[in-house]
Amino acid sequence: MSWRYIGASVVGTSHSKLELPCQDSSVVVEASGQNDARYLIAIASDGAGSARFAQVGAELTCETAARALTDFLAHSPDGILSIEPQALVEAVRVAIQDRATEGGSSMRDFACTVIGAVVGPEKALYFQIGDGAIVARRSGILECVFWPDGGEYANTTFFITDQDAQAHLQYRIDDRPEELALMTDGLQRLALVFSSKTVHAPFFDSMFAVLRTASVEACDELSGSLAAFLNSEPVNSRTDDDKTLILVSAVREAEV
Repeated sequence: MSWRYIGASVVGTSHSKLELPCQDSSVVVEASGQNDARYLIAIASDGAGSARFAQVGAELTCETAARALTDFLAHSPDGILSIEPQALVEAVRVAIQDRATEGGSSMRDFACTVIGAVVGPEKALYFQIGDGAIVARRSGILECVFWPDGGEYANTTFFITDQDAQAHLQYRIDDRPEELALMTDGLQRLALVFSSKTVHAPFFDSMFAVLRTASVEACDELSGSLAAFLNSEPVNSRTDDDKTLILVSAVREAEV
């Protein structure tokens, strides 16, 4: 099994006006399991705007989670079934706590959400804390894996740095998707229909159509085009937040 994938993170206009950096982060890596199994790991994180080191927290979350998942897959014969999401969350929290202790700061200074997927030959694991969304296509239908988890009040959510982060961890294992998208909350209102809790398929259709037929070599260029789209006036007119989008399309062996 192999994949075509692209991704981009773009600073929001509200941050640009304040000369702040993009506080989103993302990573996509391929990993090896036992018996020559191949896996794709995709993770995105959105740093809290009120946190002093939000950008660092998001980057550290993505890096630590990707490294931990790669290690899980490499050392277990059960592949995705061997992954313990609670242990993954704890590994990230320990890394953030260590960084906070080194700098004399607190966990809250690194507050961020996390969404992630591990896709294998037959199964996929999804996990999420906070808002943002994972969208998966199975049998031709796009569905939101978990609905964005906001707090009790508008514009609030939950973070992996929260003391009760484990209580807000959502995870599940499903059959392998045909296509996959991960996005931070800056794109929620464009890509999801909140009134019906469904996916706004037209937002994704043209992008997936291009990715399906692209060569692996073209994916770097397509990531640049994706970044340009996320920073375009039609998108920025509807959201001023940082935006991250990862798109993945499975490749049949005959197409490789």
